[in-house]
Amino acid sequence: MQWQPMTKDLKTRKQELVRDAIFDAAMELFGRQGFNETTVDEVVEAAGISQRSFFRYFPTKSDVLAYDIAGHGDILVSAVEAAPPELPDLEVVRRTAQAGVQYALSRPRTRLIIEITAQNFSARQAHRAALVDVENRVSKAYAVRKKSPSMYSLEPRTLTVLTLMFVDLTLTSWFSGEAKDCESAMKIVFARLNHMFRESSASSSAPRKKAGRLKRVSSKTAR
Repeated sequence: MQWQPMTKDLKTRKQELVRDAIFDAAMELFGRQGFNETTVDEVVEAAGISQRSFFRYFPTKSDVLAYDIAGHGDILVSAVEAAPPELPDLEVVRRTAQAGVQYALSRPRTRLIIEITAQNFSARQAHRAALVDVENRVSKAYAVRKKSPSMYSLEPRTLTVLTLMFVDLTLTSWFSGEAKDCESAMKIVFARLNHMFRESSASSSAPRKKAGRLKRVSSKTAR
């Protein structure tokens, strides 16, 4: 009775090991000789697998770069779900983005992936395509938190876009050397986002205050 589940677990684990082997071999080659210069045949040989096995796990060479994005999505979703209900939205965004940045920094290939996707259009396309699934998952988590009718509603989508933008801006600032480290980059990005939110809030409340004053003046004039 227990043999079938065990076989399934072993099969899943074997698949993960093969994917890891392909990813490690590919990244080693990308870093040593360049992304465009590396062929699938070279990756296959380095990973010790067949070409058929490669394409069973990755449709293209570019898709190898997006392999770790699913784990990134897991971290972001968990962070949204773990945030206390009373926490302000912007603070949830900050904490969630921080978890995403910390996960990215814990992965040894992050800098290389950023460099490759920055220089190669097809690699960047594959990377962004994989982010669509992450975006949907995070938006669903925000929708549950905000009790929105759908993950496609404006509020959860806005919070999701802010979170992913926060992560991207932090890592880009760190990678480009604009900030000395990711912690400094996060503080700069958050301060700017916070400032933008305050400006937006102030500008949106100004017409309401003006309308209130006009209403009071109109009321006095009528009397």
